[in-house]
Amino acid sequence: DDDPLRCHTCSFSLDTLGPGRCTRCNVEFVQPTSSVQFDASAASTVPPLEQVRDDVWAIAMAMPGGHIPYSYIYLFRDAEGSLHVVDAGYDLEENWQRFVDGVASIGNQLSDVKTIVVTHMHPDHLGMANRIRTATGAPLVMHREEQHALDGTNWAAKALAANLDGWGVPEDRLPELERVMNGEASTGGLVHIDRLLEDGEVIQWPGISLTVMWTPGHTGGHFCLRDDDRKFLITGDHVLPNMHAGLGLGAPTDTNPLADYLAGLRRVSAYDHYEVFPGHGYRFNGIAGRAAQSGEHHLRRAREISVVLAENPDLSVWETASKLTWTAGWENLASFFLYSALLQCSMHREYLAQGGEV
Repeated sequence: DDDPLRCHTCSFSLDTLGPGRCTRCNVEFVQPTSSVQFDASAASTVPPLEQVRDDVWAIAMAMPGGHIPYSYIYLFRDAEGSLHVVDAGYDLEENWQRFVDGVASIGNQLSDVKTIVVTHMHPDHLGMANRIRTATGAPLVMHREEQHALDGTNWAAKALAANLDGWGVPEDRLPELERVMNGEASTGGLVHIDRLLEDGEVIQWPGISLTVMWTPGHTGGHFCLRDDDRKFLITGDHVLPNMHAGLGLGAPTDTNPLADYLAGLRRVSAYDHYEVFPGHGYRFNGIAGRAAQSGEHHLRRAREISVVLAENPDLSVWETASKLTWTAGWENLASFFLYSALLQCSMHREYLAQGGEV
């Protein structure tokens, strides 16, 4: 269901990338709006800098591991010539050089950077924020709900211990999961947010207005940015054109991440006439159809779990996950992707137990 040449709902082959609907199930599918980004995504290569509006550029930042090749920094230039960064890329030397070169290529310099806005706490979005702040003096701006995930309270290690105690993970698989979450915990306290955002707040730069749309689920403080003048949405990892967001991948929340995520999908679907600037992949039109596909992806998982538990309600999270269908195959899941799969399974079980609709 990650192939843009197939319907993401019924997997029927599509013969066009233009706007339209699947002829089998009548679901809308996405329309890529950047051939440069789409071609790079298909080839798993890092696309070149691209100007996406008169005053907005997308700079692709490489990611380690190869599973997801790149994320985006969106660079805004306001009416006074100052620069503002949305998302900061993974902290790699090659990315820093790519960022510096990108700023120079549009006729600016690092000292022109005045703001760093980050959609959520993951290292492919937050990674270079401290480096950019140190070089420019620009403040870091994030949603209030991400603050407690970055305040040094070591929530990751506590969450790990609680999860592993209850998930029934075999002894021989514990070390790799501990390494994953110890790595997450090690970032605690290293990032200070200078300005905390609220849902509905408007970020104002000369000639530019961006509205904050809080869309938790992927993490508790994830948000999208909406430009109502130019009709585009920066979606971070909330809605992506060629993959589906993992959920619950931040600090623990009092609400169920799946329920939160589905509510966020409904919010962004109201802006189907807006172009989407995602955190990965390629720019596209058709967010309502893609949001429906992402919601169905997760609800399909919930239905699959409900069937497994109906046959044996006493299964552990590990045992339940081992009976599910995973794109890479259960036997091939390891490290972060194994932890994510177990977390998704646990979250879906909780969603079902709370009477969530599927």
